[in-house]
Amino acid sequence: MYAHASQRAASGQTERISKIDMSLTLLIIDDSKLNLKLTELMLQKIDCRTDAFSDAREALRSVKDHDYDLVFMDYLMPDINGIEATRLIRSMSGGIHSDPDYYKNLPVIALTAENDSVMQQRMIDNGIDDVLLKPFKLDDVCAVIDKWCGTSLRTTVSSKSSRAHHAERTGHSGSSLPKIFGITDETLKEMIHVDRDGFLETLTIFTEDNLGKHARIDEALSSEDYETYCVEIHRIKGETAMIGAYTVSEDAAHLNELGKALKCGDMDPITYERTLRTVTSGTVSLLKYLDDLCSSADEFLCFAGRKQRSSDAGLFTPLSQDFRIVGKTADRKIDREKLIRYISHAREALDCGDIGLAKEWLSEIGAYLKK
Repeated sequence: MYAHASQRAASGQTERISKIDMSLTLLIIDDSKLNLKLTELMLQKIDCRTDAFSDAREALRSVKDHDYDLVFMDYLMPDINGIEATRLIRSMSGGIHSDPDYYKNLPVIALTAENDSVMQQRMIDNGIDDVLLKPFKLDDVCAVIDKWCGTSLRTTVSSKSSRAHHAERTGHSGSSLPKIFGITDETLKEMIHVDRDGFLETLTIFTEDNLGKHARIDEALSSEDYETYCVEIHRIKGETAMIGAYTVSEDAAHLNELGKALKCGDMDPITYERTLRTVTSGTVSLLKYLDDLCSSADEFLCFAGRKQRSSDAGLFTPLSQDFRIVGKTADRKIDREKLIRYISHAREALDCGDIGLAKEWLSEIGAYLKK
């Protein structure tokens, strides 16, 4: 633990230690709808009260009006990053808080997919108390809350998780599931065994949140706005890792690093053009992979009873508690959700004035319909 972070923990521990047996009130700030919901679901399992905001400035206003025990703060956000938001918290005064050191001692935990020790040290040096790397699990969340709030959540959750895991392993088997593009059979099994409902909820949000990404990323590249490009690609990196699509996440991580290089601009013109071509072609591939992932995830959710196609009403049964993974049954029917997604992408491209990208999506639609 870093020195000044230790001092904040020690000075705030006396007041917070009395809340060990009480429900904590936590603030979550994340511009990603998926990350926000996933963190909320985790905290609800340990009976924590939560306020969640995708708008950092709105969340900061809430800090003055509520007594939070801890803040989970996404680091990379488009309007204001985690360091800037934390500085604002540390400089606050007044509000409902009688303790003049409340803002100074309020634990702020950065949420990030950046496994960079230099960046993490920079966060700590600027008032952030600790860093939680995405994708994180419930046990990780409990550990960091225990560390900064003086609770013992981790022990309780680990005990419950062990019993639940044993019960699942000894439960009924025999149900079959379709595959999800980009998620291995082993990872899918583990996700379901650890938290079936939470995984299905996360997967649902992930598929619904995919629309709009293409147009935003294409517009950022077209205008050479590499900062926005990196924010969008970084979000894909973290979100795909959270649902277990690690290969797609790694591809996004590579593009994110190239995007950072373009943003710095510290390269000769030839290297710049070569890097830009690599980023452009890699981004097209990544977004197509993302669509395939979402399409197969939709199939999975239909199978699980979380979504329903008009042509499939009543055909699927809910998942059992245990199962084996099998290949997807051949189905040559038109995937209505996929077709709608492709059409939406074409319309977004037209709205942005990118005729070339719109033509690509129309070609994809035509090719799909001819299959």
